[in-house]
Amino acid sequence: MPSITNRNHLVAMARIVAALVWIASADPGAAQQYAPPPDASLVCPAIDEDGMLCAADFMSGNCVDFVTRADQLGALYRSELKKLPGSEASLKTTIWWGCGPGNLQNIKTLLVQIGTPSALAVLQTEPYRSLPPVRLPAPPPPLTPSAAPPQCQDLTNAIERNLCIGAQLQSARADHQRAFDRCKGLVIPGLRDDLLAAEASFEALLPGRCDAAADGADDKSLRNFSRSRCLVAALTDNTRGMLDAHPECAAP
Repeated sequence: MPSITNRNHLVAMARIVAALVWIASADPGAAQQYAPPPDASLVCPAIDEDGMLCAADFMSGNCVDFVTRADQLGALYRSELKKLPGSEASLKTTIWWGCGPGNLQNIKTLLVQIGTPSALAVLQTEPYRSLPPVRLPAPPPPLTPSAAPPQCQDLTNAIERNLCIGAQLQSARADHQRAFDRCKGLVIPGLRDDLLAAEASFEALLPGRCDAAADGADDKSLRNFSRSRCLVAALTDNTRGMLDAHPECAAP
């Protein structure tokens, strides 16, 4: 027999469907503030998949899709709230049926981390605007030869695991770009051509290398995690190799 919580979630989704019909005939003035919500099937479970993939690599196109789904889920929340005035607390804390394990606070956290103008615009709408503030962890320090990154694969929560590897990938990309930019200005002209050629070859081969490393994963979330982990390792190794070959490029 389904639990009371699950039954409540099913009832809430039934009310959402009813709200979609109701809002179509709502006062036109109210529709000018927010667009009508989409069908719930267009939002869930797509928002869960896009969120997992975006968290693992913030430069992926999935972040754009996630922001769109988060905006649509906000529209569903607002339509449900019109049907059930005074139910803000329960609607903000529920795990929306069919949308995966994340709640609205998890979605707000990822929107803050994405930080694009469209993500910030969604954060100004309900329910995200009135949810508790997001406290982001401090960015990880640059890796050193003796520093081992956290073992993201040991995390059992898929959201936390992908956010962990996503943060490492951002750091690895930033470290690599800083080292490469310093080297371009410091190495002697004869060696600079070799540096540029080696970097161009590395960048050209990297996507295929890491796509192949992710081929054996069971689902899209794990494939994206495996690909991001491969990118972290490759960028870190390339950065260290660059600095070993050109010690003058090390940060002062």
